[in-house]
Amino acid sequence: MSALPIIAISVGDPNGVGMEVILKTFSDSRLFEACSPVVYASFDFVEAQQQHFGTKVPLHPMVGKPERGVLNIVTIWKNSPKIYFGKQTNEAGIAAYDSLREAAVAVREGKANMLVTAPINKAAIKSDAFPFAGHTHYLASVWGGEALMILAHQNLRVALLTDHIPLDEVSKQITSELVSKKIRLLSKTMQDDFGCVSPKIALLGLNPHAGDHGVIGTEDDAILTPTIRALVNEGVQLEGPFAADAFFGQKNYIHYDVVLSCYHDQGLVGFKTLAFGSGVNITAGLPFVRTSPDHGTAFDIAGKGIANHISFKEAVTTANTIWNTRQKKN
Repeated sequence: MSALPIIAISVGDPNGVGMEVILKTFSDSRLFEACSPVVYASFDFVEAQQQHFGTKVPLHPMVGKPERGVLNIVTIWKNSPKIYFGKQTNEAGIAAYDSLREAAVAVREGKANMLVTAPINKAAIKSDAFPFAGHTHYLASVWGGEALMILAHQNLRVALLTDHIPLDEVSKQITSELVSKKIRLLSKTMQDDFGCVSPKIALLGLNPHAGDHGVIGTEDDAILTPTIRALVNEGVQLEGPFAADAFFGQKNYIHYDVVLSCYHDQGLVGFKTLAFGSGVNITAGLPFVRTSPDHGTAFDIAGKGIANHISFKEAVTTANTIWNTRQKKN
C-alpha cells in the first residue's frame, strides 16, 4: 500500500451524475495530499467523461499499486457501457454492479482502506446478483457485520432504525430486540468513528405525537418507552420517544450527538431539508469504512455539467476522517 490511505471508488450508474461529481471532487488537488483514490470502471470511460465535462484531473491507468497525486483508474469493464445520460438501462445497471463489487472486494482484500460509492439506480442494478434495496445491505453481505445507515452533516446526525422497507412493514419490524441492538450499535459507532466518549442519543417516536399515550397507536408506550428505560439502566445516554413532527423544526437535534429515526422518511425528510447537498451517507456497523453522497443519480440533470459535487467531496473527507479515527483507536 502507498503511505497514504487508499479510497476505492465505485462510479454508480454511468448514466447518472456519479462520474461528474467524482471528477469535480478531485479537481481540488488538495485531496491528493490526504488519500490515494482508485476508481473501478475503465480508463476510456473516465477519460471520455473528463472530456465531456471539461475537468482537468490527472488520470492514471493503474495496474499495480496506486500512484500519488492522480486519480487512479482500474479497468474492470471488458467493454464500457454506452452512455445515455438520464436513462435507465440494463447495461448501465450491470456496469454499476461490477464497479461496486470490485471496489468492495478491493477493500475486503486489503487493496484499499475504505470505500466511497457514487449513486446507483436501484431499478437498473436490481438482479439475481444484486437482490438488495441499496448499498447498505449489499455491503453487509460482502463484508459481514450489522449495517446501520447514518446521514451526517456538521452537528446533525440521523440514523435509521429501519431503512429501505415499505411503510406498511415498519411497525411489524420494530421490536424491543431491534431497538436495543441498533442503539447499542449506534452508541459504539459514535464512540469508535466520531470520538464521542459518552454519546447522547435521541429516539424519535413511531406514531404521530409519539402515540399520545396510546391514543394514536400503542408501539411507543409498549415497545419504545420500556426499551429506553432498560438501556438507560445499562448506562446508555438515551432519551425519547420524541414527537417527530416538531423535533427538527425546533432544532432539538443540537442537544444530541445523534438522532435515531424509526423509519426512512421520518428522519431523512428532516435531514435533507436542513442539509441536502452537503450531507454524507455513512454505513456504520461494518468492519470497513463506507460513505456516499446524500443524493441519488439525478437523472434529470445528468450529463449537463451542473451537478453539485459538494456532498461527494464531503463523503471523501468524511471517509478519511473516520478511517483515521479508527486507526488512532486501534
